[in-house]
Amino acid sequence: MSDITVPSWRARPVQPGPNWRMLAVAGGLLGTLAVGGAAYWGISRMGPRVVPTIEADARPVKIKPDAPGGLVVPNQDQLVLEPPSVRRAAERNVTATSRLDRGPESPALDLLRQQAAPPAPAPQAVAPEPVPPPVAAAPVPAPAPVAAAPVAPPRPAPVAAPANPAIAPAANGRAMVQLAALSSEESARGEWERLQQRIPELAAFQPVISRFDREGKPPLYRLRAGGLANAAAARALCAAVQAKAAPCNPVGG
Repeated sequence: MSDITVPSWRARPVQPGPNWRMLAVAGGLLGTLAVGGAAYWGISRMGPRVVPTIEADARPVKIKPDAPGGLVVPNQDQLVLEPPSVRRAAERNVTATSRLDRGPESPALDLLRQQAAPPAPAPQAVAPEPVPPPVAAAPVPAPAPVAAAPVAPPRPAPVAAPANPAIAPAANGRAMVQLAALSSEESARGEWERLQQRIPELAAFQPVISRFDREGKPPLYRLRAGGLANAAAARALCAAVQAKAAPCNPVGG
């Protein structure tokens, strides 16, 4: 045989490649796990969650110092809001010698003024003035008694007669004048006295006060003066009243 290598023309064996089926199965499993994990995470985020509660700080806001310093006020620890028995028991525990301080010392201004004042001059002897002899006073004659004059009794004030005799009250006169309408009888009488002082023509008349009831309203008290002879006399009296700036209306006659 010859030692020359003769190339072989036979087909080479096929080497095994990756198993695509297994890779596809593994990828599907991984995708399924990823989708399941994402779904679980989303469902867990959608559920009820605990809302955090904001609470106040439990620590004390102010802490009393052990040595506050400053002015020590006496009796500051008395139990004024406790019952009297508790307060009396607490007062018994206080020593009997405890008392309030007299406070800061104030200067004695009067003593300082006396020390700074100059010395007063010595008093000089003054001769006493001669006392004049007493003079006898002349006797004063007693006053003669004076007879008291008799006091005349007071005369009644004359009633002023009306200037116009036509407006005087008549015996059987029925005409009247209305002077006011007030809310009470006392007010009507007071108004009559006021009008008599202002208007002398009303001095000879007597007031006539009558009550007038109104539906749904408080009553009124009419102030009138009557006894006039006719309507002309009533109009004449109203003219005299109106001349003094007072209201007047003739009624009847």
